[in-house]
Amino acid sequence: MNSIDKITVPIEIRALKTANIYHVYGDANYIVDTGMSENSYKELKNTVNLDQIDFCIITHLHIDHIGGALYLTKNHGIPVYISKNDYDAIKYITDRKEEYFKDYRTLMVSNGVPEGLFNQILEENPIIRFINYYSALDLNIINDMNIKDTEIIDVPGHSPGSVAIYLKDIQAMITGDHVLKNISPNISVYSNGADYLGMYIESLKKIRKYDVKTGYPGHRDNIDDFPGRIDEIIQHHMKRIQAMTKGLKHWETAFGLASSIEWSKGRKLMGMNYMEQNFAIMETIAHLKYMENNGIAEKKHINGVDMYISTN
Repeated sequence: MNSIDKITVPIEIRALKTANIYHVYGDANYIVDTGMSENSYKELKNTVNLDQIDFCIITHLHIDHIGGALYLTKNHGIPVYISKNDYDAIKYITDRKEEYFKDYRTLMVSNGVPEGLFNQILEENPIIRFINYYSALDLNIINDMNIKDTEIIDVPGHSPGSVAIYLKDIQAMITGDHVLKNISPNISVYSNGADYLGMYIESLKKIRKYDVKTGYPGHRDNIDDFPGRIDEIIQHHMKRIQAMTKGLKHWETAFGLASSIEWSKGRKLMGMNYMEQNFAIMETIAHLKYMENNGIAEKKHINGVDMYISTN
């Protein structure tokens, strides 16, 4: 039978402060996620005998989940596995850096972000800040890992290749950032034109069908009412879409819309730090793509800039 222990480790993100790593043991003995940095790794090393770990699974590519993986490989020879879609995303960023930077700039500027602000946001982008770390990673692709009483589920949306891990025998699901208890996971854009919010909502509906007694998220507390929490997250995004619809009475850019609406705790975009502004702008772009696909908003491209208006 599977057993699971949660290890809470420090991370260098002010809004979160900590991340959860999971030690799963039964027929296999493995780690899920690794925190953000060497500080996370040191906390994990003090808690788990890493020399007895068979492998590590990463739920998604974000630095606060993959940031300790390099230390597991280098110091303990632990193989690290990630989904093919997230593996491919990392390879694109690290092997074709100039193309990635160009695409990122085009996405932001075409959605109304001023050049000066983009340059400041660029310096605080987590992928840019840690690109040398990502380049040094030695990763394996999950494919069809055969772990007894365990299902690895593709749940794209929060990242291109996010996965959840369902432990059938104890009706537990490790969710990464796909489902969090008191936080609505950020939905960003990884390739222009893809509907990441649509993917995310479909992935939520997919795992809602599983019989889950306890959800083990990437941050903070466990989730007891798993289907109820999924419903709350979907409702959060529907309310966000309603708020955005009200802000699209006239043609507007994603940046203009992100600047006009209220975010969590009543904050405004320009009161955030640059990393948070990046998340908010990208989430706005993701919502607008979903709204366009579902006939809630119309888009037109004028002088190199995408503009949106509500269809209601």
